[in-house]
Amino acid sequence: MKKASLIVLTAIIFLMSAVPAFAKEEESSSHQELMNVRAFTKLYGYVRFFHPSDENTQIDWKRFAIHGVSKVRAAKTKDELTTTLQELFYPIAPTMNLTKQDNATRLSPPAQAKNLTAWLHEGVKMDIPQLDLLYKSERPQSADLSEIKLMDQLAEVEHVLQPGETVVKPIAPGIFAHIPLVLYRDDKGTLGATPKSAQELTQLQQQLSRIDLAKASLDDTNVRLANFVITWNVLQHFYPYFDVVKVDWEQALTDALQQCLKDQTTDQFVQTMKQMLEKTRDGHSGMLGPKNQTSDRAYFPFRVEWIEEQVVISNVKSGIDLRRGDIILKLNEKSATAYFKELEKYIAGSEQWKRYTAATQFSEGSIGKEATLTVQRGEQKFEISLSYTSKNIMEVDDFIRPEPIDKVADDIYYVNLSNITIDMFKDRLPELEKAKGIIFDMRGYPNVMQDLLSYLTDVPLQLPSQYVPISVYPDQEKAGFRLDRMSVEPSQPKLKGKMVFLTYGGAISRAEWLLGVVEHYRLGEIVGEPTAGANGNGNGMELPGGYNIFWTGQKVLKQDGSQHHLVGIQPTVPVKRTIKELREGRDIYMEKAIEVINAAKSTR
Repeated sequence: MKKASLIVLTAIIFLMSAVPAFAKEEESSSHQELMNVRAFTKLYGYVRFFHPSDENTQIDWKRFAIHGVSKVRAAKTKDELTTTLQELFYPIAPTMNLTKQDNATRLSPPAQAKNLTAWLHEGVKMDIPQLDLLYKSERPQSADLSEIKLMDQLAEVEHVLQPGETVVKPIAPGIFAHIPLVLYRDDKGTLGATPKSAQELTQLQQQLSRIDLAKASLDDTNVRLANFVITWNVLQHFYPYFDVVKVDWEQALTDALQQCLKDQTTDQFVQTMKQMLEKTRDGHSGMLGPKNQTSDRAYFPFRVEWIEEQVVISNVKSGIDLRRGDIILKLNEKSATAYFKELEKYIAGSEQWKRYTAATQFSEGSIGKEATLTVQRGEQKFEISLSYTSKNIMEVDDFIRPEPIDKVADDIYYVNLSNITIDMFKDRLPELEKAKGIIFDMRGYPNVMQDLLSYLTDVPLQLPSQYVPISVYPDQEKAGFRLDRMSVEPSQPKLKGKMVFLTYGGAISRAEWLLGVVEHYRLGEIVGEPTAGANGNGNGMELPGGYNIFWTGQKVLKQDGSQHHLVGIQPTVPVKRTIKELREGRDIYMEKAIEVINAAKSTR
């Protein structure tokens, strides 16, 4: 009996001592896997966007991202990782090397070389055809072997690269990638391939062809990881606002990959991707899911806003037993304020844009699904159950507004720039010309732009410039910009009344572009709250699994050269909504605008 007890005790002690060892081994394995995927991610971006081989253009890079992570994850050591990476990329970039040293060398010119080629990116061209006019990724050729000059015809910065020029980049501790940025060419194409690399390229293409992107599922860890490989690199090399967004983007990659390796579902992937994108603080940044995942999206028949540190109903569809100014305390037994704050954590952009977008997402759910709200109205608290019924969030406006063009007071007109066309505006010019003042509502996304401005000036106006990134080197080193300038000429009749522009945190991009001109030339008072602080044409791409990712692809500064990103257009007459105003059915923006016009001296 004693002997049996001793055996059992010995076994227990052995198991207890073994548990930490097993845990340590598992932790070490997880760390190695993370390092493997991270190294592949870094090398993927350097080769895909900056190694100018002909083989580069013969690869489906979405499939390669999935294929690559599936291979590197299994590496057990740093040496095995290095071998796997070399095997993966050799068919695409036979002149690229991985070493333990960071000493840079240049490629020697082959005897048959006739000229040079390198990548030139204007922004970056991905896979959305509608954006092809805005962005380019090309491999220009030099005339001879002396050097290659890379410059867009309108760019202010010229890049001159030397024959065989190479960059050395660390991709993991003790692993350096030597990536030729300039390759030699002959009449047939780029030089550097070998019979072995050509054979392995054919084999790689065959392997990639067996990956069916139409069936790629985000429930597959390799597909999820591939999404981060692609997205992180595009932003790392081409997002134009990292100079003002202070973020450790390298750490963001580590955090995202680490979490992605733990995630199991599509929903978890979406949250992890949003967390990474949030760090860009880009109001244009976002994800659009496959149609089959968004077809059941619907909204409550009311709108909310964050007012006085509470979630408040700002407008409601008729026939619903809710009122403007009602405070939502709970949504399905969860604190409404806590849920609102949680939504903000996954939204990229300025604080004012986060708040506006969270208010939209607060009302979002699945069509027909019912939710229970706990509501406070004065001293009264009650519960109400409502279904998500509105397919379009704009079925209920944020505000109660006049008609698109309307006379709202003596000789004062209102124009909603989101709900009119230029023809509608021109038809009412005889009335507007005689107005004491005009209120232009920009609490939305304007349809009318340059044409409107032409009636507010008697001198030419310089419009906000778009700075298109020009990239030759990885990691945005030595990046330049092409400056796209436009101006608008005055039109008759010039509107001479007092001009007031209404705006708020939901005014983004196009609205800020117009308001930037108003701000710079002082064309009128700006009443309301700071705008979103996200301007510049967007860019986008489709990822394996069906999601589309969007981000700001071009930079915009204020007219005086100062920062616009995250700052936005500041009101000259600040206004904030109140619960009292909502309950009384008032629009404090409109009231303040009319007050400003009535206080102004007539210039008619």
